[in-house]
Amino acid sequence: MPCSSPRRCRPKPAHPPAAAGAAAARDWASLPRDVLSAIFLRLGPCREIMRGAEFACAAWRRAAVEDPGLWRRVDIDVFVLAAAGLRKGWRAMLRAAVDRGAGRCEHFSGPCDEELLLYLVERANSLKSLHLLCLHVPNEVLNAAVKKYPHLEDLELKFVRFPSDNMLISVCQACPRLKKLNLYFSQCSDDGQLVLEIIKGGIPMMSELLSLELFLCDLTNEGLTSILDNCPLLESLYITGSFDYYGMDEELQAKCSRVKNLTLPIYSING
Repeated sequence: MPCSSPRRCRPKPAHPPAAAGAAAARDWASLPRDVLSAIFLRLGPCREIMRGAEFACAAWRRAAVEDPGLWRRVDIDVFVLAAAGLRKGWRAMLRAAVDRGAGRCEHFSGPCDEELLLYLVERANSLKSLHLLCLHVPNEVLNAAVKKYPHLEDLELKFVRFPSDNMLISVCQACPRLKKLNLYFSQCSDDGQLVLEIIKGGIPMMSELLSLELFLCDLTNEGLTSILDNCPLLESLYITGSFDYYGMDEELQAKCSRVKNLTLPIYSING
C-alpha cells in the first residue's frame, strides 16, 4: 500500500547527526578565559592545577600561570603531598604557587619550615589567613615572622617541636586583630620528655577574637581567667590537655558561662 504521508515515509539517517560528533570533538582549549578560571577555582591550586590541569595544553597552562586570582588561596595538605610523592619537591611547589599570586595571596595553608616562612613574609604580605602545618621553625624566627602580619585575621600553628613558653602571649601580642586562633602544641620537648605548654596569665587584649582553640596544653585558672577577661567577643573556646577544676571559683564559672561554645580539658591535673 503506498505511503499516504511523506513525513511517515522519510528514510532513517544512516549515520548519527553531525552535532553529536561535533560535541565529542569539542575544542576545550578554546574555552573563554573567565570560564576556564571558574573551572580552575574549583580545583585545588597545587596538586590539581600544577600537577594536572595546566599540562593539558598551552592555553590551560597560560590560564594557570597568568591569572593571579587563581592563587589567592594556596592550600595543600601534608598527606596529599606524601601521596603525590612530593616529599622533596613540596617547598618549590608552594613557592611557585605563592609567586603566581603576585602579592595577592590572602590564604596560605601547608607545611612550613624556616626557609618557606621567610619566603612567605617576603612574597605574600597580604595574607589574612595563615595555617602553618608540621611547623618546624625556631621560636625567634616565628615570632619575628608573625609580627609582619598585624592585619592577620585567622592563624593556625601546628608545631612539630615544643615551642617556647608563652607562645600564646607572643602570638597575641604580634597579631592583635585576630578573629580566629588555633595552636597545636607538640607534647614532646627536644629531649623527648612529655611536656605541656602552660597557659598562664598575661594574655593581651584581643578585642576582635571570636574563636580560640588550644590543643595539648596545661591550662591554669589564671590563664583561663586572663583569656576570658581579655577576649570580650569570644564565642568559641576549645582547649585540650589538663586543667585544675578544683580551683575554679563561682566568679570564673560565671565568666565561662558567657562563652557560647566552651570545651575545657577533661583531665584534671589534680586527678
